[in-house]
Amino acid sequence: MRNSNLAALKGVAFGVVAGALWLGNSPRAEASPFCPSIATQTISVDGEQVLKDFPGVRLQNGACTNNGLGPDPAALSGAALASQALSELSQSTTQETARSAENSITNRRDQEEQRCAAGFSRVNGECERNPPPVAEETAPPEPPPAPERPSKKTKKGKAGAVAAKETRPAPPHKVVYARREPVVIPPPVPVEAPFRYGVWGQVFGAYEKRDATGMVAISGPDFNAGLPVPIDVSVQSRSGTVGFQAGLDLTSRGLIAANDGLITGVLVGYISNHLTLNTVGTSSNPTIVGNSTSRLTASLSGPSLGIYGTYFSGAFSADVMAKFDILGLDQASTQNMAFAGPFGPFSFGYSGSGSTSVLDSTVAANLNYRFDLYPNFWIEPTAGAQFTALGYGGGAADLGLQNGTQVMVQGGARVGTSSVFSNNILMTTTLTGLAYDDVVVNGGFIPGAAYQGNNILANADRGQVRGRGILAFNFEFGEGLSSFVLGDVHGGQGLFGAGGKAGIRYQW
Repeated sequence: MRNSNLAALKGVAFGVVAGALWLGNSPRAEASPFCPSIATQTISVDGEQVLKDFPGVRLQNGACTNNGLGPDPAALSGAALASQALSELSQSTTQETARSAENSITNRRDQEEQRCAAGFSRVNGECERNPPPVAEETAPPEPPPAPERPSKKTKKGKAGAVAAKETRPAPPHKVVYARREPVVIPPPVPVEAPFRYGVWGQVFGAYEKRDATGMVAISGPDFNAGLPVPIDVSVQSRSGTVGFQAGLDLTSRGLIAANDGLITGVLVGYISNHLTLNTVGTSSNPTIVGNSTSRLTASLSGPSLGIYGTYFSGAFSADVMAKFDILGLDQASTQNMAFAGPFGPFSFGYSGSGSTSVLDSTVAANLNYRFDLYPNFWIEPTAGAQFTALGYGGGAADLGLQNGTQVMVQGGARVGTSSVFSNNILMTTTLTGLAYDDVVVNGGFIPGAAYQGNNILANADRGQVRGRGILAFNFEFGEGLSSFVLGDVHGGQGLFGAGGKAGIRYQW
């Protein structure tokens, strides 16, 4: 009896300790954005279908599992894998807004370089000196009428007739006009204003798709003899971006040389990006674990602000810009998860969501030099770099995101020509070809712990040289008013993007 009571007490104590350990080891009281807290499998027991719950599921090394908490199922979380790509896509969105701003800076510089100096006007596409004012030619004043001779008393008879004849008025003097040459007034010396001001605005839109493949693996002590099961994963992202930007700047000329100038300004804007990431996991051993799918949608939106400057002297020019995108990130995912477990493979559906904030800070600079080829034809080689830093707010770790940096370098050339049509409108057509590469990518996603650190999209982008082509039309209407439209395409292995921009500028 004593031994049985002691055994009972030991059993109760063991149960209390085990329960305490289970509660203490539970990673979450609620489900995470990418894993359910409980996975349920339908199994057959004595010929009956019953539900088997696996509690304590959490994200570990890229898989949803409850390692160490009883029977151990495991499943790839495609949504967690896709979420880590959000840093790559956020940086791509920031690069798009930076390119839009850089295009406006280039257009402002071109507009100022094409502007006719004070005292000149554009005639048939060329700046010609204004003709001097000419004094109006006036007729000389009319001479006064001839004075009448004093009259005398008339006499009768023949003498009176003679006297009357003598009193007739003298004929008027003949008016003689003398030709005078126009008086030329010397033109005043043109004086440039110390500062000129400009405002501009533009709208833009872009579409981008990325495709990449990679391999991950899941493992656990209760299936496949503890050996990992490889899974081939394909990731597809589709994103669309729209936004606007506006700027205000001032221009000063003659700083160092007679023909140089400096434009400095501020810009503001707003950007909205919507993206979809789909993943498909194909098992290498369907008898252990099946195939899985996931769909993650995310939106990035918020304001932008920045400063910029461009210096030009003759054929040389340099641009620099600093910009900050203050974005909110919201995401939601739906998964058809494929679990491997002690009772065989099974599927489990799960949906989750999460949100955070991100500050994208960008500094970009470009150097350019223009060569005149033929009349109205020129080529301008260009080279530059762009640095982007990501700073996430609260909740980012739950989405597999962390702060990161990226450095992109680019080089190429612009070719342009100008023509005049319809009421002296100057149209400049430019074709730009660029090659660019993300030479440095650090952070952006959590490399270990709960996440596998296998950012398939980012890994596929590393070391890839991409190409970009831009066709632009700029219209100079005179009186400081101009506008532009452009289209661009970019891409490379696993990447294709296209977009367009349109804007208007005015300077005074």
